[in-house]
Amino acid sequence: MNFLKPLSTILCFLLFNNIFSQETIKGKVYDQKSRETLIGANVIIPNTGKGTMTDFDGFFQLQVDNLPVIIEISFIGFEMKTITVESTDAIKIYLGEDKKILSEVVITDTRLTEKQKQSPITVEAMDVIAIKETPAASFYEGLGALKGVDVTSASLGFKIINTRGFNSTSPVRSLQIIDGVDNQSPGLNFSLGNFLGSSELDLKKVEIIVGANSALYGPNAFNGVISMETKSPFDFPGFTAQVKGGDRDLSEVSFRYADVYKNKAGEDKFGYKFNFYRMTAFDWVADNYDQAFDSPSSVNNFGGYDAVNVYGDEEYSTWNKLSEVPGLGTYHRQGYNERDLVDYNTKNYKLNSAFYYKPTVNTELIYSTNYGNGTTVYQGDNRYSLRNLSFFQNRLEFKVKDKFFIRFYETHEDAGDSYDAVATANALQNMQMDKARFSQEYSSYWKNDIMPQILEILDGLIYLTFNYMKQIQLQER
Repeated sequence: MNFLKPLSTILCFLLFNNIFSQETIKGKVYDQKSRETLIGANVIIPNTGKGTMTDFDGFFQLQVDNLPVIIEISFIGFEMKTITVESTDAIKIYLGEDKKILSEVVITDTRLTEKQKQSPITVEAMDVIAIKETPAASFYEGLGALKGVDVTSASLGFKIINTRGFNSTSPVRSLQIIDGVDNQSPGLNFSLGNFLGSSELDLKKVEIIVGANSALYGPNAFNGVISMETKSPFDFPGFTAQVKGGDRDLSEVSFRYADVYKNKAGEDKFGYKFNFYRMTAFDWVADNYDQAFDSPSSVNNFGGYDAVNVYGDEEYSTWNKLSEVPGLGTYHRQGYNERDLVDYNTKNYKLNSAFYYKPTVNTELIYSTNYGNGTTVYQGDNRYSLRNLSFFQNRLEFKVKDKFFIRFYETHEDAGDSYDAVATANALQNMQMDKARFSQEYSSYWKNDIMPQILEILDGLIYLTFNYMKQIQLQER
């Protein structure tokens, strides 16, 4: 074991000899143009793995085994420089800008197509997950949570989308499209919300494009576009069902079934889908009979007043000939309560079928048919009872992926038994008795029945007043 002592001595000698034989090189790195120091520049010795970085003052310090030594200095955006250091004196290194540096590249993703990106538009969207997880009663009501979107409820079964601050129940300047097809009702010139739209289970995504999008969708899109895209059976095969229930006897049942057939090569060749949706509910009853804001008479007027949710009583007459019929004043027709005119039993049925055929991998032929039927109440300029309203639409489309498409579609509508509740009330009144006859009979009724009662009351008041005054005079005597 005596050989360990001399061996330890030799190892210590070699170790300290190596340490004391190392040299330290130091210096600063500058921008050749601005003469400012560069923070974080790399200083390395090639092929050794040794290196360091400049500090906040652009200073670096590096231990080397011996001199001379070759070092490489580099910094992002500057040309790399290679120099030979022969002494331990502090050195100054100037780096010039890299003339071959590439422009900055930013990689982003967007929901917009190339066509949409050519126009300055704002898009709010719900994908298939957001549609499924919306906290609202339906995805259509959930659109109201998107930026710049307002939902107006015309009735329990009829929701209206507004954008850009508009709050109309007749959005004639908004365009609603489903798979590229205009979904507006020809008779009303606007879409009935989702009353005649797509089933929630069949929706792939919904985009609301806010702003004047005439360049993309035509002049009807002045207030914005509601674009819905349904699911393809090639991407979403299988069976899905959904059941909902709620207050006002609300009941919703819907299901979707899709299937795909492949060729011998395993490629999608033919697909189809079927959708069914049913909703029933009892809508809120309009039973507010307060005075309308523009009523010419107050609720205390003997001849009646114009009440909210009473139609026909807005027709009135004013009798100014006091000598003939004193006290008659303004009198209104009785009118009809809304609850006696409209059907609050809301119902909505929607059926859809579509067939897809792929002649080649990149081409697709689609035929789809949509049918909607229902009864609900609509609030526009007047109150409307939409009863057994039907909507039928066919679409035939051929498209080549990422190149072009050819689309044909037709829309049929049947108003069923729908009617204007206000106009109906006026028509019923006039069938019973026209305005001139009503005015004549009411004034006659006032003169022959009401006036004698008033005169009798007045005579009694005069008699009581006379006796009261007489008693006061006797007491004074």
